[in-house]
Amino acid sequence: MSNRPVSYVRQQATDDPVERVLRARHSTRRHHATAHALARHLEPESWLDVGTGHGRLPAAAKDVLPYTAYDGTDTGDAVEGAREAGRIEEAHQGLLPDLADRLAERYDAVSMVHHLERVPDPEAELAAARTVLRPGGHLVIEAADPESRSARLLGPWWPAHARAPRERLLPIGRLRHTLDELGFTLVDVERRAPHLPLDLTGAAVLVADRWLPRAAGPRRACGWATAPLIVLAYALDQLLAPLLTRTGYGNTYRVIARRDSGA
Repeated sequence: MSNRPVSYVRQQATDDPVERVLRARHSTRRHHATAHALARHLEPESWLDVGTGHGRLPAAAKDVLPYTAYDGTDTGDAVEGAREAGRIEEAHQGLLPDLADRLAERYDAVSMVHHLERVPDPEAELAAARTVLRPGGHLVIEAADPESRSARLLGPWWPAHARAPRERLLPIGRLRHTLDELGFTLVDVERRAPHLPLDLTGAAVLVADRWLPRAAGPRRACGWATAPLIVLAYALDQLLAPLLTRTGYGNTYRVIARRDSGA
């Protein structure tokens, strides 16, 4: 039994407004891009997706790496559903630091896609990833970039700031330092392609959520009035994405690191 606080598990199930917007990060196209990024460096025999939820990343990655065996971890019941649906072969329920010892050196690849900003201790998750990776295995991280211009411009209305304490958002410099101490070598860093074009949409949803009435009836009625604002914000996000990613407003980075053989 995990000794982690149950508040984290409950947080995973909370259907907050920004989380509804950010479900777009689970698109098959985005997951294909993650798998292609890893496939440029190796074709793993076994891949553990950490924080897999319903197993959407492994399901999509099979299109790119069909001969890889995929397992998943998560704190909620969805990971068992992913196994039953055939998206993953083995389901491990819990936080990775609590599972790492019995999964030691089982995997050639470990992925953490928008996972580190949702856990109590990101550094502990990275250390656990090192434990479950075989020497020479690769760790794939996609995470909100707190150093992006979007984060500075939107401040508390930036979706990642609204969803996680700032200490959980790892700047690339801090991530590099942690990975280096753990015995990883960075093999790829990408700050443009993983961008989620949802910053303005998320900010609009947060503003609307702040000002809407709390009572269910009035809140539902007034919610329709905010729909045009959110639709406009979404359109701007999609339209501006190519420009924003070239000018430092990309909101997500992808890091691929290899566990050193002597580590």
